[in-house]
Amino acid sequence: MPSLSKLFGHTSARLMLQRALESGNLPGTYLFAGNNGVGKGALAQAFAQAAACLNPKREPFDSCGVCVSCREALRGHNPEIVTLSPAGEQMQIWQFWDRDNHPPGVLTHTLPYAPSLGKKRVYIIERAEALNESAANSLLKVLEEPPEYALFILLAAHTARVLPTIVSRCQTVRLFASPIEELGEYLKSSLGVEANRAESLAAYAEGRVGQAIRMAQHPEVGAEIERILDFAEGLPVAPRVRALRLAEQLRKLSGQVKALSGEDSAAESEKSGSEEGAKERVGRRQLATIFDILIAFYRDLLTLSVGGEAMKRVVNRDRLTKLSLLAQEGSPERWISCLDSILLARRWLDANANIAMLTETLTMRLLR
Repeated sequence: MPSLSKLFGHTSARLMLQRALESGNLPGTYLFAGNNGVGKGALAQAFAQAAACLNPKREPFDSCGVCVSCREALRGHNPEIVTLSPAGEQMQIWQFWDRDNHPPGVLTHTLPYAPSLGKKRVYIIERAEALNESAANSLLKVLEEPPEYALFILLAAHTARVLPTIVSRCQTVRLFASPIEELGEYLKSSLGVEANRAESLAAYAEGRVGQAIRMAQHPEVGAEIERILDFAEGLPVAPRVRALRLAEQLRKLSGQVKALSGEDSAAESEKSGSEEGAKERVGRRQLATIFDILIAFYRDLLTLSVGGEAMKRVVNRDRLTKLSLLAQEGSPERWISCLDSILLARRWLDANANIAMLTETLTMRLLR
């Protein structure tokens, strides 16, 4: 895990956090908000390590990497830096405070005690939008006035989905996608990804560094992308009468997208929820990943239909000949309309729209 000053991207957010650490005037509660895969978790871990460090570096402020707190954090075993994930679909009160017939609540047994390894006890709460009302209400006082040695970092895709009573008690840090060109260069220089593949992965990830790194490090990602692109190439020339069948194929294809969507890494956290709820969440992640690839595909068609200097930005260069022919099947206006439809479907997917209805509506809009 890179240290705070060595993380890629989020420059303004990192500088703000480093200034707060250096001044010693650190708010007790932060809310990191940004799209899934943008790098909230990595920033939270690096920030937590720097806040807990016994001998931090200066200019810029960062963790030393060698004290006992840092060493344990780098191994992922620092008991004073705790990450909490939802127990199923929601974050439950018993995860924080002792309740009958449940495992011990983490705050009940740790928050009253000052840290012994480092300077801070840090609690990273993933998917803060999943806090149910009782869990959220139980945290209000401690988030507003945490002990001096405690730091809470809440993570959420959108602040609008977090209860206002929680948001009002947090210092909000908004995280945004990185420029695709810069992310591609980072994948090449830091991870050794081949140039064309790095540019493609950065585009597929839409500048989200966490998503791009996960895609670059998983050996099965390439094959999954090829299957999605094979499906996508049939859409521009398919008649509308095939819309429902193609929607069914799209749903089946999403079930095969495991490496791209990060299903394997999320499997453990899904076990704590109901089987039906876990399957639903996985399915939405997989379909969202396909939408991301389709966005890059239709941007290529738009780029090729416009021509000129824009052609340098084609993502799927290994399919350039086929894409050039497909681009002639429609006007720039058609490809813009298709992109709008996919982006709208992506938003509705995040809003828990019915997947069957969503995919059928989308394929009808994409076909001629």
